[in-house]
Amino acid sequence: MTKLPQEIYNNTDAIILAHGYVGEILGKTVHGILMHSKVFNVVALIDRDKAGQDTCKICPGVTKSVPIYENIISGVLHKPKVLILIGEPNDKNLVEIKYCIRKGLDIINSSFVFLKEFPDLVTLANEFNVRLIDLRNVKRIWKSPDGSILNIKAKVVFVSGTDCGLGKRTAAFELVQEAKMRGIRAAFAATGQTGLMLGCDAGIVFDAINVNYVAGAVEELIVDLDNKGYELIFLEGQASLMHFGCSNSITLLHAGNPHAVVLVHDPSRKFHATYGNSPIFKMCELQREINLIENLYLDGGNKYKVVAVPTIGEKNIQAVKKLTNLPVADVRKPRGPAVILNSVLKHLEEEYNWAPACYISAS
Repeated sequence: MTKLPQEIYNNTDAIILAHGYVGEILGKTVHGILMHSKVFNVVALIDRDKAGQDTCKICPGVTKSVPIYENIISGVLHKPKVLILIGEPNDKNLVEIKYCIRKGLDIINSSFVFLKEFPDLVTLANEFNVRLIDLRNVKRIWKSPDGSILNIKAKVVFVSGTDCGLGKRTAAFELVQEAKMRGIRAAFAATGQTGLMLGCDAGIVFDAINVNYVAGAVEELIVDLDNKGYELIFLEGQASLMHFGCSNSITLLHAGNPHAVVLVHDPSRKFHATYGNSPIFKMCELQREINLIENLYLDGGNKYKVVAVPTIGEKNIQAVKKLTNLPVADVRKPRGPAVILNSVLKHLEEEYNWAPACYISAS
C-alpha cells in the first residue's frame, strides 16, 4: 500500500464483511469505522451471528444504526463501492469476496494474509477493474532513527493503554477533534490499519514494519507532521507496555518521545482480553504501569508524565479515581474529551511553558 485510503476514498459507501466480529472485543475495527470514519460511510454489516440486531445496542460507542445481514447478497443491495474485510481471506469467505469483485466493489483487507497472494482474486479483480488493497502490505521502510525528533517544535501526546482493545485509538481520535474545535492545529498520527480507515493526518501500520526500522518510521511520522505545521500531535498507541503477548508499546513510547502520556485503562479487566487466563496474562496494576512508563524515559529525551486516564462508563470512572488522583473521563461522552485535553494542556503549560498559538477555551 502506497496511498492512504483517504487519498482514494471520501465518505464512500462501504459494507463490512465481519462474521463473528460485530459487537465483540476483536471487532474494534468495525466499531471504530462506524464511530469515526470520514473515509467510508458504512451502509451494511455482514455477520451471520448478529444478523438483525441493532448496532447501537451491541457495538460499544456506536450511535449509528446500520443494518446487519446474514449474507453478502443483502449487503450488496445497498450499492456500496467498497467491501472492507475483517479477518483473514480464507476458504470460508472467498466466495463472498469474489461475489463483491464481480459486482464491481474494491476490496480492503486489514489482515496479514494478503489478497494479492490469491492468484484467482487478482485475475478476477483485473477482469472487473477493481482494487485489491492490503493495508498491511506496506512499502519497505529502511529508515533508522536519527534523533530528529529532538528538533520538532510540536508537542507530542502519546495515547497509550494497559491492554489491547480498550479504546486507545478512540481516545486519540476524540482528543484530536476536541483540540481542533478549540482552534489548535492538532494531528492524529495513526499507527494501525483501523486508524488509516478513519481519516488520519498521517499514518503507518506499525506492526507491519520490520522491527529494526519501526522506531525510524515513528520518528519520521512525527517529524513530517511537525514540518507540516501541526503544533499538537496525538500519537496512537498499540497494545500495552506490560503485556506478554504484545508489549511493542515501548517502541512507540521511546520513538515518539512524548511530552505527555494519556493512559487508557479498564479496571474491570483482570486478564488481558482474548488471551485466556494464564497468570502470564494478568493485568498490571494501574499505578505500577504508570510508574513504569514514567521511569522509562531516555536520558537524552523528554521526561514522561502520565497526565490523565480515559476509561469507559461511569462505574469505571469511579473505580479508576480510587486508584489514582489523575483526571479520569469517558471520551465517548459529552465533556469527556475536554476533561482529558484540559489535563494535557495544563501539563504542557506547567512543564514546558507551552500554549497553542490559537486557542478557544472549552465551553
